[in-house]
Amino acid sequence: MEREVILAVDIGGSKYVAGLVAADGTVICKEKYCWSRMSAEQVTADIISAMERVIEEHPGVKISAVGMTIPGLADPETGMWISASFMGIYNLPIGGIIGQRFGLPVYIENDCNACALAERMFGHCREIGDFLYLTVSNSIGGALFLNGELYRGFKGNAGEVGLIHVDVGNGPAGPVRMAVEDCASGRGLAEGYLALKEKGESWEVRNAPDGVSIARLAKEGDPVARETFRREGIYLGQAIAACCAVLDPEVVIIGGGLSLAFEYYQDALCGVLARELHIAAGEVPPVRPTALGYDGGLIGAAALAVRGMKR
Repeated sequence: MEREVILAVDIGGSKYVAGLVAADGTVICKEKYCWSRMSAEQVTADIISAMERVIEEHPGVKISAVGMTIPGLADPETGMWISASFMGIYNLPIGGIIGQRFGLPVYIENDCNACALAERMFGHCREIGDFLYLTVSNSIGGALFLNGELYRGFKGNAGEVGLIHVDVGNGPAGPVRMAVEDCASGRGLAEGYLALKEKGESWEVRNAPDGVSIARLAKEGDPVARETFRREGIYLGQAIAACCAVLDPEVVIIGGGLSLAFEYYQDALCGVLARELHIAAGEVPPVRPTALGYDGGLIGAAALAVRGMKR
């Protein structure tokens, strides 16, 4: 029996995931890949190859549309991948290329916007019209859902929370400020961990640190990992407080890989919100990790197609 599903592709800076997702957000299958080479031509070829594999391995499935998350800037109306400078991609008509190759409607959007849409359709925010969504992974992105609609801004660039500058300590010339993406992304977390180790701490560094390994160390009680995550919460809390002061969201959702380690920085983050945010007699919006886990990007890609077909 044929089953109508979405062919979803979650594109990342170092990897991509292709799979099938039902219209209710259920992931039917998925496969993760690494890019064979970083260029517009090879990225396109890799995506097509992965999509072809999904189709070949599921001959009894009726695919209704394709949804794709785009890292960087995207134009959903034209299907244009405008830019992802860290991948060397500019003005790639990915929607048109994929649509012509597979004969299916293709819906694309910035990855963080897509994840926010998925949270609205399938996650914690089904009944919530105003919320802030942050992706905390190798970089930090944001998306805004306001008055029941995804808000993209004048040029489609709304929600760049990673560019907000936060206090990270004191230097010889006074307070030091950095973009929160530089100090609280996965890269920033690893650099912060190594910086603490270099101050003379004696605990062993186990392999090259990343979010997963530092979370494992924190679970085991490693004091350096615990302190690294405490600072993570402080930095994210400052950025979220700034956003909440302007937007007054009902809830804040954190997605991306570091959402899986939320328990290790939750207290520090919420403590900063309580100190810095003074709206509605001290009430602050709850902060929650995404309900969609590591599949948020893939489900977000499917959500784009579900919304697009309804429209």
